[in-house]
Amino acid sequence: MHLDLKQVEALAAVLRTGSFEAAAQHLNLTASALSQRVRLLEERVGAVLVVRAAPCRPTRQGRRIWQYAQDVAWREHDLLTGLALDVGPNRLTVAIAVSPDTMATWFMEALRGLPNYLFVLEVDNAEQGSRLLASGDVLAAVTWGQKVVQGCDGIPLGALQYMPVCSPAFHAEWFSDGLTPEVFSRAPSLAYNLHDRLQVRFATETSGSDIIPPSHLVADARALADAAEAGLGWVMLPHLMARPLVDDGRLVLMSEINHYYSDLTWQVSRATKGILQPLTRAVRETGARLLIQA
Repeated sequence: MHLDLKQVEALAAVLRTGSFEAAAQHLNLTASALSQRVRLLEERVGAVLVVRAAPCRPTRQGRRIWQYAQDVAWREHDLLTGLALDVGPNRLTVAIAVSPDTMATWFMEALRGLPNYLFVLEVDNAEQGSRLLASGDVLAAVTWGQKVVQGCDGIPLGALQYMPVCSPAFHAEWFSDGLTPEVFSRAPSLAYNLHDRLQVRFATETSGSDIIPPSHLVADARALADAAEAGLGWVMLPHLMARPLVDDGRLVLMSEINHYYSDLTWQVSRATKGILQPLTRAVRETGARLLIQA
C-alpha cells in the first residue's frame, strides 16, 4: 500500500487553511476536485481524516497523515537546499508552542525578518508545549525550566521576571497600610486562569500567611495588564510588560521583594533543527537582548 502524494497534499492544504474552499484556491483546483482527492484518501486509509467544520480540523488519523505531509515538505526543502537548487516560492510551515506571556512580550519580535516561514503558533502553558513537542504536533517550543523533551535540543534563553503591580488608585485604596494578610484576603487579584498560582504564591510569601486572594480570571496576557491599569486588581506581570507601565506611572510596583523568575528554554526537534537554524538564531538573539540573563 502507498499513499498518493497529491491526495496527501490536498488533505494538508485543507488542514492548513481551515477550509476546502481556501485549500482549493491555494492548489488551483476546483472545490469538487479537491474534495474528491480527500475522499479518495479517506477511502484508501479506511478512516475519516478531517472533521468538516469551521475551521476544518484533523481526526487522530488525519493528524498523523498531516504530520507526514509536513515531513515530506521539510525533507524536500532540505534536499533542494543541499543540492543548491531553487526551492521556489513556497514557504515552510513551522508549528511552535509558546506560553501566553512569551507570546505577549517578546516572541513576536523574534519572528520578524523570517520571510521563508509560515508560523502556526500554539499558545498554551509550558507543560502543554512539552507535550506537543513529544507528540510531534509542533517542531519547536519555548518551555519553562531546563528539562528537554526526548529527541529535541534545548537552548537556554534567559528569564522572565514577574513583578507585583497594580494601579496607583488601587494601591491607595487597598495597600496604603501595607501588604497584610487581611488586605490580601480581600483585595481582588488578577490571574490568567485557575492554574496561574503566581498571585497566591506572592500573597502567601509576602504576608507570611496561607492566602488565596479573590481573583478575576482574564485569559489573555495583555488584557491582564489592561485590567490592572483599569484598577480591577493587582497582578504579577512579566517585566517586559510591567516596567514600561511602572515607568509611565500607569502602574505602581507593590514590593521590591518576592519577584519570581521563569527560566525559558528554546526546544527544537533534532530532525529539523538544520532547516530551523535561522529561526533558532533569531530566537536566541532576541532572548539575549530582552530576557534577563544570569
